[in-house]
Amino acid sequence: MKKVLFPLFLFFVQSALFFIFVLPASGQNIAQFKDVPLGKVVDDQRYVDGNKYQKDAMLFMDMLANTHPYYIKADRRNELFSRMDGLLADCAVCESDARFVELLRAAMPEVSDKHTDVIDAESFISSKKPKKEVQEQGSQKRSGRVSVLDNNGQLFSYRIFVKQSICYMQFNQCNDARTLRDESLPRFDKMMDKMFADMEKEGIATLIVDVQYNNGGSSRLCDELLDRLYPLSEIRMLDTYMRFSPLLALYNPKAGKAMKAWEEAGHSDELYPIPQKKMQIPIHKYYQGKVVFIQGPRTFSSAGILITTARDNKIGTIIGTESTFSPSHYGEVLPFRLPNTGVLGSVCTKYFERADKENADDRSLVPDVVLRLDNKASAWRKIIRMYSSK
Repeated sequence: MKKVLFPLFLFFVQSALFFIFVLPASGQNIAQFKDVPLGKVVDDQRYVDGNKYQKDAMLFMDMLANTHPYYIKADRRNELFSRMDGLLADCAVCESDARFVELLRAAMPEVSDKHTDVIDAESFISSKKPKKEVQEQGSQKRSGRVSVLDNNGQLFSYRIFVKQSICYMQFNQCNDARTLRDESLPRFDKMMDKMFADMEKEGIATLIVDVQYNNGGSSRLCDELLDRLYPLSEIRMLDTYMRFSPLLALYNPKAGKAMKAWEEAGHSDELYPIPQKKMQIPIHKYYQGKVVFIQGPRTFSSAGILITTARDNKIGTIIGTESTFSPSHYGEVLPFRLPNTGVLGSVCTKYFERADKENADDRSLVPDVVLRLDNKASAWRKIIRMYSSK
């Protein structure tokens, strides 16, 4: 069975349509949200007799239990469903979509984060801003900068401090012209070429990678950076596991076939391990100097994977604050819509387990050097004192 499933799933992965976003998603079109599968819930008398909030609460809990990787275990699903009666009682007197969203978030404390979330349609629409307005806000941030560590409003950039023999790279988003399909934006790989060439020319001893403002995007960019620091083929990456679900099958019917084969093989309560596929990245010179990563409370998702991979492979030093992300975590989300209220949401479909299995269940990543980041000017002076080589 596994020999049949494996190629089927690889084909499914190559053609799957995933929406990787965080609610509220300014670039997401409501038309792309599919209604959650109805399933057997609609036969429950509580659903038949319920108001619109009670109906959607039942659909939501059923979808969550059958989609999120955390709930692959029966005891966790039972704990989730133990909250159903209280949730339905609250929904009986619910008078607004905004309040309903609060109730749903409270019902999933184990997984409620920026990836698995809900939002009422009105708030979602009002959160959408034109691209031009976002760019103007970035310009305002740049004009008001005081410290090197202040957010400069760019996707990524670098500055070389020759006197201190430091290259400071501010990596604010794991996206570029390729991932966002916008040729007006810069390309990360091209910036890497120029940055490392400039560093070599100036004999820079320390590279500082600041991801304190980076809440994710495409891990492709992180891999491109890591490949400049250490052979990518030798780096222990996070192990990835997929959870098959009816919701996933709505976005790609091949997922439904793969789910059927997986369950028939006796794996109904198991995640599907996705084989690691190394990216084909051109071979570069590997930077031989010191590498320092700065993490903060807004470091998340792909940026968190970058920091975790660096820690587990002993690539560089991590400074900053204790992470708000878990080194092993859930991600890669699908959007959904609750049909009776129109409430929108996103739910994780994958589990990423760190390479350091002994610490796979850690809830946070503690930096090698704790550095307060609330006073940027003071933090930068400390960084210069610690890492200046001249």
